[in-house]
Amino acid sequence: MAGSLLGQDLRSIAVFMLRHIGDTLLSTPTFHALRAAFPSARILAVVNEGTQEMLEGNPDIDDILVFDRRRRNEGGFGRWKEEAALVRSLRSFRAGLAVNLTEGDRGAILSVLSGARHRVGVTPNRKGFLGKEVLFTHLCGPHDRYRHAVLRDLDVVAAAGIPPADLRLRLPISDEDREKSARILRGVGIPAGHPFSVVQPTSRWTFKCWTEDGMAGVISHLADLGFAPVVTSGPAPVEVAQAERIRERAGERAVSLAGRLSLKELGGVIASARLFVGVDSAPMHVSAAVRTPTVALFGPTGAFNWAPWEGVDWGYSAQRKGGTRFVGRHAVVQQEWDCVPCGKDGCGGTKRSRCMEEISLDQVTEAIDRVLAGAAGSGIGDAS
Repeated sequence: MAGSLLGQDLRSIAVFMLRHIGDTLLSTPTFHALRAAFPSARILAVVNEGTQEMLEGNPDIDDILVFDRRRRNEGGFGRWKEEAALVRSLRSFRAGLAVNLTEGDRGAILSVLSGARHRVGVTPNRKGFLGKEVLFTHLCGPHDRYRHAVLRDLDVVAAAGIPPADLRLRLPISDEDREKSARILRGVGIPAGHPFSVVQPTSRWTFKCWTEDGMAGVISHLADLGFAPVVTSGPAPVEVAQAERIRERAGERAVSLAGRLSLKELGGVIASARLFVGVDSAPMHVSAAVRTPTVALFGPTGAFNWAPWEGVDWGYSAQRKGGTRFVGRHAVVQQEWDCVPCGKDGCGGTKRSRCMEEISLDQVTEAIDRVLAGAAGSGIGDAS
């Protein structure tokens, strides 16, 4: 494999992050590392439709190229047309360096089609088509199963000699977005300066969701503490309906913005909140990015990969695979069971996770109380 790229005259860099909203936000420290290493380079982000809002306005990124996955799923001429347009745009960018932050085949192929002389990626580790590693000039070793996603992305560019510069997430929220968020809050009875909390009970993946009674109990607890609960959700009708049922179960002690906010508006709302409580989802990562104390509920997914990111490498590893723990200003609530995390989409293919459903209300309210009291500390600790 080739050596370090530091000191090379790289004038254009294409970065492929063809995954989900949260993954895209978690890649921002890697974009910052590239900007710090090559301050004069033009940096292009290639992302899936629906994720670009996480990168818009980021000073580390000059251009965003969006791939419409809906066309890909159509097949036939629509798919061919979308793919061809993407490749034409890539070729016109004239990348000197292409970075594929995922193990996916699409980013690997596009790295080559971009025409970049230098191509950085992840060792396939038996994922994707055979021989994919020959497409890259620099290879990161197989990802450590227990390493946080932020650090995994940074490991990819480290394979080309590019060091991290700042581990914090970056989610620029404009003054216009902040003012719009404030107007939205005023419209539901939350004036400026009034203490409130955000509760995001939903995910498009039902195996990540807690019980509706549990979330209703969280709303009541926050209302009793004087932190007016604001319920949010994704735009899907099933999520909005779920959020509304939970609000009703709590005796309508919360106001609802479910399905009404763009991602940047959601960021503006959460940035003004005293606390965010939610499941493992993109809004949880948004909360961490805007530095709002966060209580995150995890089930079958690995919190060591996806916990709310504090901006510091705490050495979050296999030694803490389950149980309630505190990371900086944030808390993770997860069962300390032998099978957790299993990485499966529910128990026995049911799309329901017993490890989520059996989290008790007391487990969550105790974490809330500690985080609100500022007792989360500056590292990793047990709930005891």
